[in-house]
Amino acid sequence: MKTTATENKPAAVMGRIKTSYPRLQRLLVPLDFSGKSRQALRYAVPLAEKFAAVIHLVHVLPSPTKAELAELPRRKHAALKRLGEMAALLPPRLRAGNAVVVGKPAGEILTLARRNNIDLIVITTKGRTGLARVLVGSTAESIMRHAPCPVLSVRRL
Repeated sequence: MKTTATENKPAAVMGRIKTSYPRLQRLLVPLDFSGKSRQALRYAVPLAEKFAAVIHLVHVLPSPTKAELAELPRRKHAALKRLGEMAALLPPRLRAGNAVVVGKPAGEILTLARRNNIDLIVITTKGRTGLARVLVGSTAESIMRHAPCPVLSVRRL
C-alpha cells in the first residue's frame, strides 16, 4: 500500500489557523488612578513597544447626580490632566489620545474600543470572587464578555 506525502505528516494541532503573530496597533488601557490600576500599564508598555503600537488611556467618571452636574467640567479637566501626566511617562512613540468619558465604565470602554478600532484592551481586575462579584458586578468581566477585541486581564496584587 502506497502512502502519499500528506498521509505521513501528522495533523497540525492548529489546523488551518494562521500561525503569524497578531498585529497589535492600538492598545486601550482603562485607568481609575489607583496604584493597582497602573499595573495594566506595566503589561501594555512592553507589548506596545514590541508591536510598535500606540496606547490609548481612558478614565471613566460615574454619571453625576443633579447636584454634582456643576462639578462635572472641573472633574473631567482634572482627570484629563492626570491622564496627561501618566501619558507623559510613556515613551513618545507609544502615546495616543487620552479620553475622559462619563457613564458606566464597561459600556464606555467598549464604545471607545469599537470607535477607535482597538486591537487589545489591557485592564486590571479587583479579584473579587463569590457573592461580592455577583452583587457588585465586574467591569472587567463585562468587558471580557462583550469586547470587540481580545482583553488582557491583569489581576491586582
